[in-house]
Amino acid sequence: MSQMTIALIILVATVVLFIWEPWPIIVTAIGASIVFAYTGIITVNDIFTGYNSTTIVLLAGMMVIGSSLFHAGITDLIGEKMVKITGKSERNIILATLVVSCALSSVCSNIGVMTAMAPLVTAMCIAAGIGPSKALLSLLFGAQFGGFVTLVGVGSNATANSVMEELGITPFGFFSITPFGVGVCILGTLYFTLIGRKLIPDTKYIPEFAKTEKKPLDRKKAAISVVTLLCVLVVIAVSPDNVPMHIAATVGALVIVGTKCMSVQEAIRAIDWNCMLLVGSLTAISTGVTNSGLGDAVAQQILNILGDNPSPFMITTIIFFAAALLTQVMSNIPTIMLFLPIGISIAQTIGVSPYPVAMTITLAGAASYATPFAAPQNMMTVGWTQYKFVDFMKIGLPMLLVTYVVVVALQPIFLPY
Repeated sequence: MSQMTIALIILVATVVLFIWEPWPIIVTAIGASIVFAYTGIITVNDIFTGYNSTTIVLLAGMMVIGSSLFHAGITDLIGEKMVKITGKSERNIILATLVVSCALSSVCSNIGVMTAMAPLVTAMCIAAGIGPSKALLSLLFGAQFGGFVTLVGVGSNATANSVMEELGITPFGFFSITPFGVGVCILGTLYFTLIGRKLIPDTKYIPEFAKTEKKPLDRKKAAISVVTLLCVLVVIAVSPDNVPMHIAATVGALVIVGTKCMSVQEAIRAIDWNCMLLVGSLTAISTGVTNSGLGDAVAQQILNILGDNPSPFMITTIIFFAAALLTQVMSNIPTIMLFLPIGISIAQTIGVSPYPVAMTITLAGAASYATPFAAPQNMMTVGWTQYKFVDFMKIGLPMLLVTYVVVVALQPIFLPY
């Protein structure tokens, strides 16, 4: 049996167990990583590689900083102030979350935006008397939408540019992706606010960082917590080379504990370990799919479907959905690196501009909406909300169609073949 067949069996079994959920999904996720290793698709050392990452450190630090707001008693005040603006309507709270997260993630890391905003969104929901799960999922989607607005919005955008340069094509400019990103933000926000939120339940789950007894406002601790959060946000936005995000978050957490805003024990309890384990398990699964050659097989099948003289519309459609579906089980960067050379080669062969093809792949490859393991931030959101695999599919698959509509509608205007 080939490695590709084995990987496909493992992947299908993982998806089935994620949907069925006979045991906690973390058991399935880590179990799949171990099976990938002992079938020879990844090395044993790769099983836990994902836990040795800056993302894990960033999450831990930001969870402590976020929880300090609750321990200082400031979240009630923040939530009440924000609810005065949005009202207690779930729809308005979700709309506000989407708009702010879209704007911030256009220039900041989406994980950084999510970890910084999650405590505030949760506080707003608690103050309004509604469960935070839908609003926290809207935070995930808004952060993903905003990543399409500029070249630095998400790492896969820069990866696409690097691959284009290696292939001898002038890379996209900083704002080349902006019309498409703005389109995704507008239609995506309308979709989630008016339709998407009705497709999923309110799980009533409260994230670990918010699970603390209601405490009276301590002005000194509140000031330290708020200033620390703002300083970390500034560093994340500026992104200096010598102070990466995870270091800023770690220093912020040290400040919180060092100034006794929280004890060491409280800081440890604030970290959502289920969330951390889920995020860490993603790397091995993605590596297994990549190493097996499953992605290459999908790419070859695309070439067979397109034939010798495909129309531009067919190229856009086939490549978009192939890349978008593959990125639901394989990290966005490998997906883009796999598809870009193929897409550009097809464009050159039939004598059309490679830029619309490259943009299609860049957008589709980062459209990680429809499964929990499509991206680390998806797994993180599972930990915060307890949404299931089916919930992600219900709300994520229509969003893939929305993204496709944006690509097809705007390509003739901004990047014609």
